[in-house]
Amino acid sequence: MTEKIVTRIRNPKVLVGVISGVLMILVNFEVISIDLSNQISDLVNAVLSIGISIGIFANPESHVKDDQANYNQE
Repeated sequence: MTEKIVTRIRNPKVLVGVISGVLMILVNFEVISIDLSNQISDLVNAVLSIGISIGIFANPESHVKDDQANYNQE
């Protein structure tokens, strides 16, 4: 039983869901204010946007090579 729980908690999707649920409970019980919740949400959006930008700029031509190879096969 505990092995299943540990395996599930190691899954990033489950971990994000659990953290989101805990944060939602804390906001509903007013342990975390709504303003702080909005600031945390803005911070997460900024970090994700930066991560996406770094991913795009790190290898911008990765999809272009695949498209050219498919075009040449047709």
